[in-house]
Amino acid sequence: MKGLQLALIAGLGFRYFRAGLWGSSGLRYVRFVNRASVIGLALGTAALIMVVAVMNGFDRTLKDRLLAVTPHLTVAYKHRQSDLFINGVASVQSYQSIQGLLLSDNGGQLIEIQGLADSSPQLRVHKDAMVTGRLWTSSDEMPMLMGSALARRFGLALGDPVSIALVNVGQGQIEPKLVTFTLIGTYALGAETDQVMVVAPLDRIALAAQASPVYRVHLTDPMDVESVAGDMANAGVNTINSWKTRYGSFFQAVWLEKMLMSLMLSMLVLLSLVSLVSGMRIVMLEKLKTTRMLRALGLSRTACQMIFFQQGTLLAISGITLGTFLGLVGATYLPNLMGILESLTGFSIVTGSYFAQLPVDIRVFDTALVSLGALLMSLLVLLRLITSIIKSDLDFNAGQ
Repeated sequence: MKGLQLALIAGLGFRYFRAGLWGSSGLRYVRFVNRASVIGLALGTAALIMVVAVMNGFDRTLKDRLLAVTPHLTVAYKHRQSDLFINGVASVQSYQSIQGLLLSDNGGQLIEIQGLADSSPQLRVHKDAMVTGRLWTSSDEMPMLMGSALARRFGLALGDPVSIALVNVGQGQIEPKLVTFTLIGTYALGAETDQVMVVAPLDRIALAAQASPVYRVHLTDPMDVESVAGDMANAGVNTINSWKTRYGSFFQAVWLEKMLMSLMLSMLVLLSLVSLVSGMRIVMLEKLKTTRMLRALGLSRTACQMIFFQQGTLLAISGITLGTFLGLVGATYLPNLMGILESLTGFSIVTGSYFAQLPVDIRVFDTALVSLGALLMSLLVLLRLITSIIKSDLDFNAGQ
């Protein structure tokens, strides 16, 4: 196209855009529809960004809490510890995990008992999450740390004896065994482990269970567990278990829920596009005489399409940009807003969950994906609309 035609297209497209939102001439219905479509795109984009940020927050927080107290990989004790330090491995400690039946006057519950070495980084996690009590020392005989939720359920306090029934299997015999620990501390990690897991010194657990410990491998990035396990297998080290065996399906369900919520909220953006398409169709029909005049003056059909396409694109960009800004601001201050709402009404969306406040994790990639996805949908819909109308509904050859 010539420079004059490009200037004409840009000028008319911007003029139609400005008149469609703030102008005083033309049809009021067109301005109403254009404004409604921009507001709809903004609200749909903002809602999608905020929901994705909250779902990312749930996913990140749960992974941080659960994977901090779950072995990323476990390896048999027959291997040398030095052979396990390959690329991606942060630390290796001795570890033991057994199942036991917690017994009390309030009933019983099957729990996981973790035996931790005194140098285990997991002890720092429990110390940071400590509600009451302390960590064990060498002078403690049979100490135990328990989730505060589990302790409340069974009415246990610091210093109380905790009876746990174990089952020892050896030489073809099954031997039940009752072991009594002393509760010296409670913690609140904010995950399901608070209700199903207790921790105790590794040497006491290994002696009580009469079983050999294993190596607990902590990774630099827990998401690389399959890659590290493959590298270990190539080096002749076979892993026993990984965190994905226990929690893989759970995090997959969280991811699926995030996708479903995003898909549902995408319908808001599509509904806003319907409004945008309706307004653009009315504008094109209103500008029919002007368009025919431009065609008579030598403006090509493609140039006429570009005028309306530019107008629709500017409307879409306005709504999506406003929605992205509102979504980022809303997601940033959403925990504070929910706190104010709770103080005013007493209602909290996280009541009964493991979270003290709504977790939010704003990720640049997801935000850009939402904004660019909304813009791409808008451009495709506009392109289809403008091409079909100019080819069928507008007869540019009439009156020439």
